[in-house]
Amino acid sequence: MEVSRFLLIALGLTICAVIFQVIGLASPYWMFIDTTEDKSVFGLWKACGELISTGDYKCSDVEGFARKNDWFKAVRAMSILGFLVLLVAAIMTGLKLFVLKDMKAVLFVAIGTAFAGAVFTLISIAVFAAKMNDLVDKSNVTTDFGYHFAFAFSIIGMIAAIGAGVIMLVEIRKGELYRNLSL
Repeated sequence: MEVSRFLLIALGLTICAVIFQVIGLASPYWMFIDTTEDKSVFGLWKACGELISTGDYKCSDVEGFARKNDWFKAVRAMSILGFLVLLVAAIMTGLKLFVLKDMKAVLFVAIGTAFAGAVFTLISIAVFAAKMNDLVDKSNVTTDFGYHFAFAFSIIGMIAAIGAGVIMLVEIRKGELYRNLSL
């Protein structure tokens, strides 16, 4: 049996989604905040900043912030779940391609986990953006803030996961068309 090009593309997209999600999850660059006193970057696990007056650069854990804000814990949890489910999607797609070629259930699990990983990632991104916008709006400090590359990588990972799921759905439709034509 020949290896499907659609499934190879889906596997590649799923692996890319996992890689982008790992980078997004681990990097302290989800957003930057630039005030008159300091320049900071902020992620899910660390915040780093430079005091403009002294030039000191320092990183610290954001555990205190996480303890005070349950929504932040939810963002972390959804991001981790997104990564884990995307990892399962990559494994299941690889299994369907190379080991369990005739088991349709493996493909359905791969599709479901790809879409589930995208949904978990979407929830983490949406909650983070909404809550951080609220926090910045409520502060009385004049700030320049925006989202950084790790935030964008999580978005790209989510889009890659959706693309992989759609391509796997196309693979199923293609198989159904071949069966109907041969009848």
